[in-house]
Amino acid sequence: MFKKPPVKILLIIFCALLLFIFISQVDDNKTITINGIKIEVEIADTIQKQTKGLSGKERLESDQGMLFIFPEYKIRNFWMKEMLFPIDIIWILDNKIIGIERNVPIPKGEVMPNYISPQKINYVLELNANFTDENDIEIGDTVKFNL
Repeated sequence: MFKKPPVKILLIIFCALLLFIFISQVDDNKTITINGIKIEVEIADTIQKQTKGLSGKERLESDQGMLFIFPEYKIRNFWMKEMLFPIDIIWILDNKIIGIERNVPIPKGEVMPNYISPQKINYVLELNANFTDENDIEIGDTVKFNL
């Protein structure tokens, strides 16, 4: 009545099924965790992404941020060019918070203040303003990366 399918077809179907299962299990979200609070992050790891940052973006969700990843340890200098909402800036050395700029305002007029890391760092996290206060995030807290 029915012909048995060739072994090659069964093998292809089996491999496709395994691939589908594997892909569906992969966590594609990049997150960091501070004090048990999970934050979904957009990664800025190229000069182009770092230069643009959050400029022009209308808003972040309450559990979202942008993580700047730098290949070398340096004192970093940030500004708020074309920002549309205030943010908190967290300066991170390896996996420790070493500084926080709280509630950095949208720039007014031609004056563009600079925000400088307190020492050499390799990560910067930008979040909605008041996030650090609302979640009791402090200097010395540990950052866990799931990138």
